[in-house]
Amino acid sequence: MQKAECGFETSSELALYGPTISVEIGIDPKDPSGKRFHALVDTGAAESCIDRQVASDLKLPVVDRVEVSGVSGRHRTTMHIAYIHVPALDCTILGRFAAVDLIGGGQIHHALLGRTFLENFTMTYSGLTGSVELTT
Repeated sequence: MQKAECGFETSSELALYGPTISVEIGIDPKDPSGKRFHALVDTGAAESCIDRQVASDLKLPVVDRVEVSGVSGRHRTTMHIAYIHVPALDCTILGRFAAVDLIGGGQIHHALLGRTFLENFTMTYSGLTGSVELTT
């Protein structure tokens, strides 16, 4: 069984930041960059996404422009081919990721792991203690 802690030491930190886990982002999972980023485990997101600036900095290939919907309404964004690897769970997501403004919007996260990621795990969330655990 794989297990990863993605909570915080206090409930107030968890409420402020949300469940956060370390990930690697890149183009080719056979040639990992080793660079780590913060990802939000986001039950409100259907799909996983990558921060627009991270996608640009990593030169992730643009494969499409699509309309997405979020807290600020509908807008068009670029789709990038990439991978997101979660070392603590030995899990890699390959595919198309929408570029979203996380860092530019004041968040600490560089990626969102959505419900298509979560469908492979059990998530235990304790708002009282600040603990969040993902298990296979």
